[in-house]
Amino acid sequence: MKRIAMNCTILTRFAVTEAEALSSLLPFSRNQQRLVPKSAVSRRRQAAVAVTGALLLGLTGAVSLVQPAAAAAPPLKGAGTCKNIDIVYRPKSAFPDTKQGRGAFLIQAIKVEPAVMCLVNAERAAANLRPLQRFLRLKGTPALSSASARHAAEAVKLRWWGDVEPGKNCRPMKNDPTKCDPHINPQTGSTPLSRAQALGYGRRCASFSIAENAYVGWGSASVTPRAAVTWWMNSKLHRDTILNPTFEEMYTKVAWGSADPDAGSTIPALTYVQMFGRCS
Repeated sequence: MKRIAMNCTILTRFAVTEAEALSSLLPFSRNQQRLVPKSAVSRRRQAAVAVTGALLLGLTGAVSLVQPAAAAAPPLKGAGTCKNIDIVYRPKSAFPDTKQGRGAFLIQAIKVEPAVMCLVNAERAAANLRPLQRFLRLKGTPALSSASARHAAEAVKLRWWGDVEPGKNCRPMKNDPTKCDPHINPQTGSTPLSRAQALGYGRRCASFSIAENAYVGWGSASVTPRAAVTWWMNSKLHRDTILNPTFEEMYTKVAWGSADPDAGSTIPALTYVQMFGRCS
């Protein structure tokens, strides 16, 4: 049986003072926004909050474990035009232990990211939204790219996603304590925002926001870019993040293996981490 396990993002939006911008993050935040201290935007926002005396918070969340049947999912807008959307990631053992073979194994991951980007931008184009881009050089830091890659690798190494179980080290979801939060590393306590900031994201921004989607699949039909984006587009919170008009950039990284121990030894298995950003 092919199964896909996935825990949803939880969205939180903030209007913050300068002091609050320096404070630690709420542990359930997945779509997170912060002002850069001492910037002009921060000073204006600080004055606005001081006048109103209000901190605005909104929280919604959901969790789902098994992907809807493929027949029930509407076709992706870019299914007929995007390349490599059905690529089935193969293990390192499937390639010769040579320089060329090791390179061919790594090239698989390089093909996944543009395939996801193409599918996501096709959905955004259908909603009359501007396309997302990769701003590795324009913004001066590869922070979101590196943060998503590292989180995917750590998730596969620690395998904490899925159900909360006795002896399992994970942070339960706020809205469903039976499920582990895939966005909080149980060893380091890092969140999407803390990981991005640790790598330099936001240093050149007056204000910025980020969001993170995650996905894990096992079995040939469940590890492809088409499967991941189909799942996200059929989950309201993930779809809302993908179609959020404020985001400018997106990075999708994958790691061989499952972050959810329910996959057992099934191969192929692939873990996706997708990060969105806006810097202004």
